[in-house]
Amino acid sequence: MVMIDISSYSIFEKNKSTLKETSKDDADKRNIKYMTHSEFEVIDFDGVKNDYIKGLKLGDTPKSNDALCIRNNELYFIEFKNGNMKKEIHNVKRKIFDSILIFIDIINKGISHTRKDLNYILVYNKDYRPNPTKKLDKDEVQESKELDKFISLINKHGRLEPDPFELSKQFKNLYFKKVYTYTAEEFEEKFVIEIEK
Repeated sequence: MVMIDISSYSIFEKNKSTLKETSKDDADKRNIKYMTHSEFEVIDFDGVKNDYIKGLKLGDTPKSNDALCIRNNELYFIEFKNGNMKKEIHNVKRKIFDSILIFIDIINKGISHTRKDLNYILVYNKDYRPNPTKKLDKDEVQESKELDKFISLINKHGRLEPDPFELSKQFKNLYFKKVYTYTAEEFEEKFVIEIEK
C-alpha cells in the first residue's frame, strides 16, 4: 500500500506523462518506436532525475528508470528496454540503484520503505534476428520465440514469474517488494490491461 502522497511532491507532479511516452525509443529519430500505447498516467522518472540534478555539479549524470507508476495503491518503477539485454543488463542495474537513491532522497525515507512499498518492472523487446556468425558461450542458449513460449507456458502453469536476467534474485526483498521481467507482450497482458480496467 502506498504510504506516501505522490501528489504532494512538486517534482513528481510536474513530470506527469503517460506509459506510452515513457516507453518511447527515439534512438533512431527516423523510426520512433513505443513499447506500449497505453495513455495511463505515470511519472516520467527521467524528467524527475533531470530536475533533481539541476544545479548539482556532477562529473557523471545518474541513470534513471523510465517511469514511476501507481497501480492499485502500489508503486512501480518501470524500465523499457529494446535490443540485446545481455549488453544492457549492467545499465539496467545502474538505473535501479540511481533511481532508488533519488527516490528515497526526494521522499525522505529509507530503503526499508522501498522494500515494503515499491515494485520494479523491466519490459524488454528481444532481438530475434539470427546472427549466424556469433558463436554462443558454453553457458548460453540460442534465443528463440519457441523457447520463450515454452518457458512462459511452464511458468504460467507453475505460477512462477520468469527471472531471465536474475533481477528478482538480486533485488526482491532487498530493495523492492516484487520484481517482474516482462516482454512487451506480457506487459500488456499482465499489467496494462489490469490498470486500464
